[in-house]
Amino acid sequence: MSTPSSNHRGAHRAGPLVALLLLSGALLASPRGPAWGQSAAGQAIAARVSTPTAGSQTFAGVTLPQAGGMENADVDAASVINTLGAAGLTSITTGQVDQGLVSVTTSAEAADVNILNGLIAAKAVLALATSYANGTTAASESDGSTLLDLVIAGVPYVDGAPTPNSRVELPGVGYVVINEQIASGDGVHSTSLTVNMIHVYLVDPLTRASTGEIVVGAATSIATF
Repeated sequence: MSTPSSNHRGAHRAGPLVALLLLSGALLASPRGPAWGQSAAGQAIAARVSTPTAGSQTFAGVTLPQAGGMENADVDAASVINTLGAAGLTSITTGQVDQGLVSVTTSAEAADVNILNGLIAAKAVLALATSYANGTTAASESDGSTLLDLVIAGVPYVDGAPTPNSRVELPGVGYVVINEQIASGDGVHSTSLTVNMIHVYLVDPLTRASTGEIVVGAATSIATF
């Protein structure tokens, strides 16, 4: 695993760099796309908690306007007792719609993440989802998504993006899916990708019924041409 000093530098650089890249794309956006039947959609949530005791809480959530452009949200800290703690929560989504291209890039990040009183912890979480379509090709990718200093039930993980949809059991709690990816589209005219970097599924140990979820770093991008 990387040294603490390199992890800290990466965590501090991620937010401004992602914001600059997304802003550059937003400046090219055009509002004329819907008139041609093309559309862009994006949604980002830095953290979300849904449990019987905490209810449903969303931190730094944004949705891309249909015509494209840019939306962003920042929250200094998130705290749900015995469930979630995090700092520096940021979400950004940008979209470009014109005659030759539809593209969407969405990011969601958080730092100093603590889930379920330390059962899961990470120094930095960044989800990045990009989709584009040009009339002949439609594709999505998660390049840039990363986890730094991830620890699950006392086990440390290598920095970076784990194998998509890696599942780790959490006895008595449920399970967590790391770098969860959900893709759809025909690959020609439509494409979409949802990336959930940390997705905890809470399950009743007796009935095996779902009792809620905790998500940190959720990004969705959708492009239709």
